[in-house]
Amino acid sequence: SSDVCSSDLAVGVDMILVSFNSAGHQRVVNLDDSYQGCTCILMGGAPTIKEQPLHLLEQRGVLAAAMNNAARHFRPRLWMSADAPGSFEPQILLDPTITKFAPLGHHQTVVNNRPYRSLPNVLFYICESDVPLGRLLSSRLMCPWYRNTLLAAIVLLYHLGIRRLILGGSDFEFGGNVYAHADGLADHERELNRRLYESQAIDLQRLKPVFTDAKLELLDCSVKSKLGDSYPVITMERAVELALEGFPREMVDPKTLPHGTRFAPSDMKRGLGIPDISPDGQRQDGMEDTL
Repeated sequence: SSDVCSSDLAVGVDMILVSFNSAGHQRVVNLDDSYQGCTCILMGGAPTIKEQPLHLLEQRGVLAAAMNNAARHFRPRLWMSADAPGSFEPQILLDPTITKFAPLGHHQTVVNNRPYRSLPNVLFYICESDVPLGRLLSSRLMCPWYRNTLLAAIVLLYHLGIRRLILGGSDFEFGGNVYAHADGLADHERELNRRLYESQAIDLQRLKPVFTDAKLELLDCSVKSKLGDSYPVITMERAVELALEGFPREMVDPKTLPHGTRFAPSDMKRGLGIPDISPDGQRQDGMEDTL
């Protein structure tokens, strides 16, 4: 299809994110390329995540993101959402250690007896409808909106600088259990979700040339992956190995690190016969560096 032939990348346009101060005033936040070149594991809430070693996602150096209530099952660094906040577990919403992304249209919604905008560490994105699928990753001020969390999450992560994205918990399957957690879906809601999942799998296959053009590498570690014809399928263990590429396997000996006494007042150091070293490592008083 011609609408997915090119990402139409532009230069010099950063996505607008919005936060709010305690007075309720908007502040524009620019996080473009904050995770430049990083690998991110993006988890959905398929029932099969219970079969995977989710504890690996919480270790130091692993950048893991969760969509919606998938964050009930492990603590991610990033959280992506599209629905109103009342749809989500309060422990996710109120966790200050998770950076959360939500549509700006929900910022005034009251949840846990306070406006969504006042919850800790929440950033709001502005939705833009009617963007051709082929321009999903084009450089723009607003987030293309296709009425699902997955594509919004891919766009946000790409603007954050992610260039290797590994899906997980996204089986795009609708059997007896919908999610890894209980749900109260009615029959018509289940049918809508089934159709949505089918369309998402098709969209991801159609987006292959767009991702290639944008230099976004997509892989899948979902247990029942439906993307094997278009993208590499790996285990979660391998996904974590890729996320940790270039990250130190062991901590350095703390005795080899500069000590804070280097920044003590000059007169205090002179009284002890200690050379005065500036933060950039230069001697300030001509004394020999004996540290």
